[in-house]
Formats: sequence, C-alpha cells, structure tokens
Amino acid sequence: MATSTEDPGRTQPLHAVSLAPPAGTQSSLPPSPPASRTAAPAPKFGLAWRIFLGIAMVVAVVLVATLAVASSVASRSADEAIRVELAQTGDRISDILAQRRDGLLRRAQLFSAQPSFISTVGGAIVASDSSTLLDQAATAADQIGANWTQIIGPDGIRLAKSDEPGAEHADLSQSSLVSDALGGKETAGFGVTNDTILFDAIAIRVGSNAAAPVLMAARFITDTLASMVGKQTGTDLVFYAVNRKGAREIIVSPAKLGPRATVRSGVETMMMDSSAHGEVDSHNMMMTSSERHEISLGGHSYVGQHVELLSAGGREVGGFIALRDRDQELAAFYKLRNTLLLAGIGGLVIAFLLSLVISRQIVRPVRVLVDATQRAADGDYAAEIPVSTKDEIGTLAGAFKRLLADLRDKQALVDFLQSSSGGRTIPLRDQSVTPTMAMQAMGTMAAVLEPGQTLAVRYEIKSVLGVGGMGMVYKATDRELGEVVAVKTLKPEMLRQDPSALDRFKSEIKLARRIAHRNVVRTYDLGENSGVYFITMEFVEGKSLKDLIQSRGRLPVSVTVPIAKQLCRALEVAHDEGVIHRDIKPQNMVVQPDGVLKVMDFGIARLAERSANAGHTQAGMVVGTPEYMAPEQLFGDEIDARADLYAAGVVIYECLTGRLPHEAQTPMELIAKVIEQTPPSPRDLQPDVPAPLSDLVMRVLSKDRTKRPRSAAELHDLL
Repeated sequence: MATSTEDPGRTQPLHAVSLAPPAGTQSSLPPSPPASRTAAPAPKFGLAWRIFLGIAMVVAVVLVATLAVASSVASRSADEAIRVELAQTGDRISDILAQRRDGLLRRAQLFSAQPSFISTVGGAIVASDSSTLLDQAATAADQIGANWTQIIGPDGIRLAKSDEPGAEHADLSQSSLVSDALGGKETAGFGVTNDTILFDAIAIRVGSNAAAPVLMAARFITDTLASMVGKQTGTDLVFYAVNRKGAREIIVSPAKLGPRATVRSGVETMMMDSSAHGEVDSHNMMMTSSERHEISLGGHSYVGQHVELLSAGGREVGGFIALRDRDQELAAFYKLRNTLLLAGIGGLVIAFLLSLVISRQIVRPVRVLVDATQRAADGDYAAEIPVSTKDEIGTLAGAFKRLLADLRDKQALVDFLQSSSGGRTIPLRDQSVTPTMAMQAMGTMAAVLEPGQTLAVRYEIKSVLGVGGMGMVYKATDRELGEVVAVKTLKPEMLRQDPSALDRFKSEIKLARRIAHRNVVRTYDLGENSGVYFITMEFVEGKSLKDLIQSRGRLPVSVTVPIAKQLCRALEVAHDEGVIHRDIKPQNMVVQPDGVLKVMDFGIARLAERSANAGHTQAGMVVGTPEYMAPEQLFGDEIDARADLYAAGVVIYECLTGRLPHEAQTPMELIAKVIEQTPPSPRDLQPDVPAPLSDLVMRVLSKDRTKRPRSAAELHDLL
C-alpha cells in the first residue's frame, strides 16, 4: 500500500510547494543504472605491461626508435607535399571558376545587347506579357549556355525564370547581385537553389537605360567539375551547399569516399571552420581557410582544406573541401614499416612465450575473486577481498570490494525494513477529504474526484492518496496501458494567475521527464481536463521516510548510510539534467520493501517558486519547507544544487538523531535559528554516530554554501 503526505507534527511550510505523494508502486520501467561515478584511474603500468616490458624491452626499443625516426621524416615530407598540392588545387579551381564565369558574362553581354532582345523584353514588361518574358528567358539560357536565367524588372521584381514557368514574381531587390546590377554594375557571385544545388551566377542590366531590367544567368556546380579538377591535380573535392536553415549539406563527393552521410560526418569540422583567418579572393568570391585538418574516410587518412564560396554580398552559400590522400603520400614509408614490423614479430613471439610463465602470478588473486563472486551469488557478502597490488587485478579487486560493501548496506536496510517493529508497509490512512481540505487543495474552481470517476477519459480514480497546498494526489489506473499510476491535480489558480506560468511549468516537466533513474519517481505526463491540470507519475509501493522515522525513531547508521547514498544518486542524475528539487524532505521520499529509495516531485516545486516570484503569495513569504531549506533559500537568493545538498544534510541528520537540526514554534523563530545558530552535531546527540559521518553532516549543513560538497556525486563519494 502507498503512504503519503505532510507531517502534521512539524512547522508547516511557509508555502506548500508539493504534496509528499504516496510512495508509489513498483515501476513498470526497468531500473536505471546508477548515476555515473568517476572511474578509478587506470594504473600507470598495468600487469600486462609489466610482463612485456621486462621481457621484450630490447626488441621494443629498437623497433620503436627505428619507426619513430622513419615516421618523422616521412611525415614531414608528406605534409610539405600535401601543402603545396592543396595550394595548387585551390588556385586551379579558382582559375576554372573564373574562366566559367567570365565566359558566361561575355556571352550574356553580347546577347543582352541585341536590340531585338532589349525591345522585346521592354515591350513585354510594359504589356505585362509573362509568356513573352518566359520565352526570352529560355532563349537567353540556351544562347549563353546557362542552366537557367531570369529576367528581373527595374523595381527588382522577378518577372520570369527559364526553368520554372510558374515561378512567383518574387522581390529580389535585397539581393546584392540584383541591386548592384540594377545600379548598372556587372555583378557575380555564388548561390544555392532548392537547398541542394550550388550555382555560379552573373547579373547585368539589359540596355543603358537607368530604368532597364536585369538579366541574371547561372551555371550549376556539378560533379563533372569536381571530377575534372580531381584528375588534373590528384585531389578529391567535396562540395557542399548552405540551405535555408543554415545547415551545410554535401552535394558532390567522390564515390570512393563512401556515402554522403559518412563524408559529412568526416568533414563536418572543416565545414564549420569559419575561415576567419583565411585569404579572401574578392574577384572570384572565394575565401580560403589557412587551417588544414586531418580526417579519416573510407579507411584512408586525408588532409583537407576548406574554401568558402560567397554570394555577391559576401555571405557564405557553399564551399568545397579539397582532400589529399595522406596514406598515398606515405605509401613508401608503409612498406618500410611493414618490413620492420615483421622483423620485430619474432622477438615478440619469444616474449609472449615467456609471459605465459609470468602470467601464473595472476591466477591466485583471480581465484580469490571467483570464490567471493560465488559466495555473493549465494547471498553471503562477507568475503574479504585483499587489495595488495596496484595493477588491473588490484583495480578489479577494489571495485568488487566496494560492490560487496554496497550489497551489505542494502541487506542491512532490507533486514531493518523487515524487522518486527519497522519497515512494514503501513496501510493507507483513511483520506476523508473535508470541503475545507478540498478547497485548499483544489481551489474554488474544481471538485474533488471520487473513486470510480474517470479523469481525461483515461485515468480511473481508485482512491485519494494525499491532500496538500498544490492540489490532491490520487491512485488511478491508466486504462490505455493497464498500469497503476499516481495522479496529482494542481490548483487552477496556480497556473491561471500568471499567463506565462503554464509554459514555464511545461518546461520544468520536460526536464523532469528526462530523469530516468531507479532512485527517482518517474514523471510521465502533464495533462488538462476541464480546466484542471494534472501530472501523472510512477506509483510505487513502500513507506515514506518520514513515516519510517516517526514509527522507529532514529535510524541505525547501517540503515542511514545506504539511504543517504541513494538520495545522492537521485540528486546527482537530476542535477546533471539541470533540475534542482528545492523541496527535499523525508515526506518526499519512499523506501520500498526491497530497500530502494525513491525521491518524488522533481520539477514540481519550481511551479510554486515561480508563482511566488510572480507576486501571487503573501508579502515576505518564501517557498519550501523551512526546516529543510538552506539559508540562501530562506533569504530568497539565487540557489543552485548545493541547496538540495543542504536539505539532504538535514534528512541525514534527522535519520541519525530522530530530530531536526533546528526546531521552533513559529516559522520566523525557525528561520532565525537556521540563519544564526549552529545545531549540535549528530555525535553530540548520539555518541554511536561515527565521528567522520557526523563531521560530514555538519559540513553539508554549513551556512556558507562554498564549504559544502560541490555536488551530489562528491557527497556520495564522501559517504
């Protein structure tokens, strides 16, 4: 059965930020792995290295020294050759593109100077004869050898496009290519059409009249150009275009480099190179990067250089990557290297045979680990694991030793929960909801849901689990998935008073949904029904940590430590996702019968805080449960993850001592104590609490947050 809610015997929160929802059911989701820990550093000299360093030293030194010298010489030679060849390739492409553009420009000039073309286009513009303009654009494209042309009116409006009979009359006056041509200047630049076609374009005015139209002509950059330059220079070219979203898409690449998706992944770093320190060729509208990059494609190592292709306005619209095969430049060295490697293999074979003798040193510690593993499988976690070496076996033994310690902690917690006086699931208290409680929980605009009712045509209400300042919590069945869930309804005014509160709350729920961990109650969804917003979440079976403390008093150290470590794991994964809980307290934690701790209400407390910040609480009020709030949170300062760590310290303190660090009759008296007084240490109240643990708790409760652990991961490791 599930348990819930606020602790009636304590000072009430200044502003309820969440219900302590019932401890839910067993999750239908598979348990998530623990938050990642910092791996133990690898030994400087591992066991395998010690074997080979002692036996094969001479062979290794000679082989490595010879290869190092040869590799250095070969690499310098290859790099210099590649540098020269890439520079030549850039110049060659620049010349080819310039010749193409100049030829297109000359032919366009001759064609547009024909009186018949000028008069026909002028008359068609006056008569708004789109058909004639389209015919003239098609004729121009055919005569000057362009892939397409378009005729643009004196006002910068496109009137016809040769390859698109139905092209809209778009305003191109903002284009530098068009605006300069309208001013009588012959302009050129690169462009992109359909997001995937890169072209080289020119624009000239038709006739000498200042109000004359403009003829724009373009030629596509295709794989034919890339193939031609590649054959001439021995360089592979990869062209890309910048689409309307600003993304760079590969449009031309040699087949030997593999699929375009693979090529894009390989050259992405070079494409993102802004060429800020590159050389600009304003005549040819190109910018060449001064940086060169080494990448791997198709099993070969390439050195590449990035060249941007610019529009008439100087904006990047595409570019190309010139690639030289470094492996080809180093082919002679590879032959020498293979010969040297064959010579060294003989010596390594001898070293391997001798290492078999030395490897017997490994057998003994491995047998100890195998025996401990078998005992652990039978439920015996008391095996002693000696950690006498600093190699890989020692690292493994240390990790296994820590694993057994965690298993012993969990077993102690399970034994405690199953003992005769505590840990049993408390039956669900009779949740008689009075009208006053309902109005406090739901506001005046919504009714309390009764068992048997269906919410949002999906959730069948089974029972009321809790009532709090933010709303009500129900146990329900998800009809679509056939699972039991917890449903938390929210006061309508919490979202209605601030028009932007709903959007902000949705953002918080999105973050909370990303938290998938065995120690966190999963948030499923945010829904709305008849103006009432509700959150569905995992329903877990168990007992709230607050009920456990109240029914058993202070908890043994062997029970408190595994609870605290699981709380740290929950906070760590949440903080990694950018979620600060803001209302950590025992009421928001559930201990399952199998010893797993579940933390609830991630992402929900933020709603109450933002509502308070928007001016919807009484003056002088802060958000949270003051007994567990850090001093900076009580002051209303900007908080970070260390506020949750402070609250975790209060929870650990309460578990160890059975009482809170600060207790008072009124909220103001309590706040004064939290800010001004230092509580007695857990060891002062309970002498059996180990001194290091007591000192750690007092450090976490420091009023100066800079003196607390920096993260939940650090606190976990200290525990």
